[in-house]
Amino acid sequence: MSLWQHPKGMTALCAAAVLACAAAPAVFLTVVDAAELGRTEAVADAYVAPVPSGDDYYILRQLAAQRQQASSQPLPEEETTWPGLKMYIGAQNSLESMLPGYDYQETANAALTQLTDSGTIDSQWMAWALDWNTQDYYSGYNGQDYALDTPYYATDSLGFVTLKRFALEQGALYTAFSLTIDSRTGAVTQLWISAPRQGDDPPPVPDEAGLRAFAVQAGLEALGDWTVPENSAYPHALYSRNGQALISATVSPYEYTGWVNNTMVTQDRWFLSLSLQPCSPEELPILVS
Repeated sequence: MSLWQHPKGMTALCAAAVLACAAAPAVFLTVVDAAELGRTEAVADAYVAPVPSGDDYYILRQLAAQRQQASSQPLPEEETTWPGLKMYIGAQNSLESMLPGYDYQETANAALTQLTDSGTIDSQWMAWALDWNTQDYYSGYNGQDYALDTPYYATDSLGFVTLKRFALEQGALYTAFSLTIDSRTGAVTQLWISAPRQGDDPPPVPDEAGLRAFAVQAGLEALGDWTVPENSAYPHALYSRNGQALISATVSPYEYTGWVNNTMVTQDRWFLSLSLQPCSPEELPILVS
């Protein structure tokens, strides 16, 4: 009997054959899985979570590039036009060479408020830094008058923005605060504040909790190994060996010196310095007894 004479039977046989072929891989894999699940085998090395490093964090890569490029030797004149060469251009730091940042007053206020609210710095320092209530003007050496109720800013070639407030002491110009922020992440990397010195008791220095808060605002908490370095030349510091990064804070007296009409003006003041910087274990400053 020919199957062509019975099309319904032929269709049923073809369908059965197709189903059998389709099911074969599943049956094979089921048997293999059952065999594998019933057998144990030792792994050569257990899984170890990756250890974070400075290269994992944009801000640390930026700071490392800044230091590396800033320390590079100047290029020979005949090589300065070669394509692909990179040269670090630092931010200007004098009033006459910076730009007025009328729109940056809120940026400075927000950054210092965040550092205060997080416990990084004491509110006294913020009050000294953000005393914008002045009508003073400064006449620069270029003959231009500069309003001192606004911050001034400059940007380096890597995108770090430095904001400064300038003030007058007996007519002489000084820096009331300097704040460096990474323009992409908003992380503060450097802070310097000057305050009037009244007595011998220094204003509060950022403690360990404050320095940890500074690491958090920079997005570096996940490095996970911030510790107080042993025998450090910095009395207030945290170090991450994973990130090879150092956070340090200093409060110290200094003597401000300026000139007005060829007359020297001096005053005793305090300064706060707070910074995040790349630092290999070999570069950690050691206290020499």
